[in-house]
Amino acid sequence: MQNKIEIKDDQLIVLPQGINKLASLTKKIAIPLQHVHDVSIDLNILNDSKGIRSPGTIINGYYWSGTYIKGGEKTFFNIKKGNKPVVIQLINEKYTRLVLGVDNPEKIVELIKQKIN
Repeated sequence: MQNKIEIKDDQLIVLPQGINKLASLTKKIAIPLQHVHDVSIDLNILNDSKGIRSPGTIINGYYWSGTYIKGGEKTFFNIKKGNKPVVIQLINEKYTRLVLGVDNPEKIVELIKQKIN
């Protein structure tokens, strides 16, 4: 598991796990639930250009972790190839979206959708 996702006190909390903390240079991302616009699984997002990594880690074609900037938008990636990417669209935040590898992605998507709708 690259990330643990929790919902506490009207906040979506992303906790990179283990070595992923170091690779992403991120211990925790906390987002107010009212800033979560949408959440889905996007199987094609890892095939798209990610933009410029700043800062973070990449193992080309296999693992992406950290902040990537493309077209003036910042995306936080923390995912390995082969995982189902959970994509969380944000508003009024540092990041435009989060692209995450998690255990039970369908369950996580459903949980977040219940909290934001």
